[in-house]
Amino acid sequence: MEKETCTFSYCQKPEVVEVETDLLLIGGGMACCGAAYEAARWASANKLKITMVDKAATDRSGAVAMGLSAINTYIGENKIEDYVRYVRADLMG
Repeated sequence: MEKETCTFSYCQKPEVVEVETDLLLIGGGMACCGAAYEAARWASANKLKITMVDKAATDRSGAVAMGLSAINTYIGENKIEDYVRYVRADLMG
């Protein structure tokens, strides 16, 4: 009997990338994205590098624990810029 081989991308060995950073944010949820947005204000002025990592694609994964009416799971024909404006207004006030 032959051993089955998985050909899906999630079965492949991930590429390892090493980066140097001053602030590492882990997670792609609304809290981490909000923290990255706020941290960028002082980081750029101080020439600090912010890195945010997540297990999935930040722009399409998750459903914000069903917050924001789970809109980030489907953007459809809407522009990304409109979505960003909506999230900033809702999350940042």
